[in-house]
Amino acid sequence: MSNERGATHARVIRLKTEPSNAEKAIKQLSSEMIPLLKKQDGFRGAALVGNRKTGDGFSVTYWESEEAMRNARPKVRPQAETVLGNTGSKIVDEDECEVVVQERIQPPKAGVFVRVTTVEADPAKAAEGIAFYKERIVPVIRKQPGARSALLFVNRKTGRTYSSTAWDTEQDMQKSEAAVAGLRDEAIKKIGGKGGKVEAFEVYFTEILMPVAATR
Repeated sequence: MSNERGATHARVIRLKTEPSNAEKAIKQLSSEMIPLLKKQDGFRGAALVGNRKTGDGFSVTYWESEEAMRNARPKVRPQAETVLGNTGSKIVDEDECEVVVQERIQPPKAGVFVRVTTVEADPAKAAEGIAFYKERIVPVIRKQPGARSALLFVNRKTGRTYSSTAWDTEQDMQKSEAAVAGLRDEAIKKIGGKGGKVEAFEVYFTEILMPVAATR
């Protein structure tokens, strides 16, 4: 599918929620924010992931263009902040990224598990990192039992990257670690990364309005 019909950008927001309020936050964010997001021009989908024990999580919204992503922000942020405040949640960090790799092995689905790696990298080495992810990492992910997706988002200005793989079960995710750990370390070195924060989450909610195309 062409970029014009898909999404080329994603807003990535790191969230912190009181663990005791996790269910309330999930319910309110999905029921109150998704209808509002769907009214915004260029909206292409959303996902909410988190750790019920720690309260850490991410929300990701997909957009057909950088302009659509930025135009929507002032229209949806006030409601988002109200919902977060009502559920003892807060925004910890926020990023605007390009969708550079989106390998959908199986359809998006709630209740599965994702491993997210956040790396502070050298913007000048983004192209090299993207090529490595496509050529070396995606083929390995596809061969692992229970693999559902392999995604890569990049902020070309700051160099920060988010890579995410989704799995049918938590056990599938854990078993795949042996196959990808070495490649992950190699990828971080290639992009001049300063370490890498690796986290595991459950997918609380996801809805993709149409296949999401990666930028070329």
